[in-house]
Amino acid sequence: MRRTTRLILLLAGATLVALMIWKTGPGVLLAGLRSSAWVVAALIPLWIVVYTLNAVAWRMLTSAGGKPLALAQAFRITLIAFAVNYATPLMSFGGEPLKVLAATPWLGHRRAVGSVVAFRLLHALAHVIGFLVALVPAWYLLPHTPLVIGLIAAVGLLQVFLAVFLLSRHREGMAIHLLHLLRRIPFLGRPARALEARTPALHEIDEHLTAVYTRAPRRFYAALAVETFARFLTLSEHWIILYGLGLGSDPARALVIGSFSSLVINALSFLPLELGSKEGGLYLIFKWMGFAPGLGLQASLLGRIRELITIGVGMGLIWTVRDVTTPASSTPSSLPHDHDRPPA
Repeated sequence: MRRTTRLILLLAGATLVALMIWKTGPGVLLAGLRSSAWVVAALIPLWIVVYTLNAVAWRMLTSAGGKPLALAQAFRITLIAFAVNYATPLMSFGGEPLKVLAATPWLGHRRAVGSVVAFRLLHALAHVIGFLVALVPAWYLLPHTPLVIGLIAAVGLLQVFLAVFLLSRHREGMAIHLLHLLRRIPFLGRPARALEARTPALHEIDEHLTAVYTRAPRRFYAALAVETFARFLTLSEHWIILYGLGLGSDPARALVIGSFSSLVINALSFLPLELGSKEGGLYLIFKWMGFAPGLGLQASLLGRIRELITIGVGMGLIWTVRDVTTPASSTPSSLPHDHDRPPA
């Protein structure tokens, strides 16, 4: 994406946020934030648990062979990766290359790539499961207008398709599939030819990516259960925020609000720093729920503060990556038989 396009999108998002702040009233927002500032402190331990579960699921998806990646190391690398993703202006994928780099001394490069891609796919699959579950209370809580009914139906069909696709990638791999896809797209022949020279490496990455699903399915579904639980804990952030804003304790509403706002953010992931998408999604869903839409803006600001804290801690930990990635010995990248148990 060109720099001019990114600047235009950034300005558009900033304008949307400014309009919502103006319509709500800056004084109202500040007063609401002062009364609910304790919510941010309550969110920190919640997200520590979430990142720990993310690290556990990632370790469970790591194929056998090489040195084990300790949970403390996996947690630190996971936190850094998510912090970089929050700070990445577009698409929120900046943390994955760093995650591969930090894990390579333990796992080997191709094994690290396979595990990181497998976790990203599993992470997306857990999001899909969360969306599908949220559609049930959404049907009862949202207004039954043609727009909302059509949106619920479209989202449901899309999530089913994504679930099938994501499971197929765990079974068949991703790297070679990407190579075949590039061959079919016009004007991308040069990148496809460059990747063809690395076909053996791509096959090995796919072997590591699919190893747990094909050789230890019980471990794969255990990792999926852990990551799905982490996803629902993530959505419970809005349960705490709703309570902090004086809107009661309703987990069903929190599930719908969190899922819908996440859907808007993913659909508008081309907006730099999610500026406008997060705020606009919460503004709209709060209105559909019968709440004052300005409270949705307050909710987004509380979430932003929590993200800034994560970014600060994660960016500080980046300086420890060199220490973390100093291996005691070399790590083989061979792929021995995988057993139905997590790595040590």
